[in-house]
Amino acid sequence: MRTKAIAVLSLIIMFSCKAKDPGPPGIEDTLKKTMQSYLYKAVNNDSSYVKYHIEKVVFYDDDTTYTCSFTVHMKAKNFDTTGIMKANISKDFLKVERLQ
Repeated sequence: MRTKAIAVLSLIIMFSCKAKDPGPPGIEDTLKKTMQSYLYKAVNNDSSYVKYHIEKVVFYDDDTTYTCSFTVHMKAKNFDTTGIMKANISKDFLKVERLQ
């Protein structure tokens, strides 16, 4: 009886520790958050003056980076516009290399 309990507990622990794949929706959200934080960390950025909102991201999963194209809504006191920004983001989401 004791060995059965140990076997069942071992199986429960083994299956509960399985890493979960974030999948494309999770990756999209993380890429959006990473780019938005990169935009707000720009030199001399006054977040009370300029607001960014990442509306959409299209990405390609490369070997070492995600090659991304972001649709960004930018709003300031005098204007309101939407444009496209391109960037390479590392797989660990720490390094952003802006292309356009």
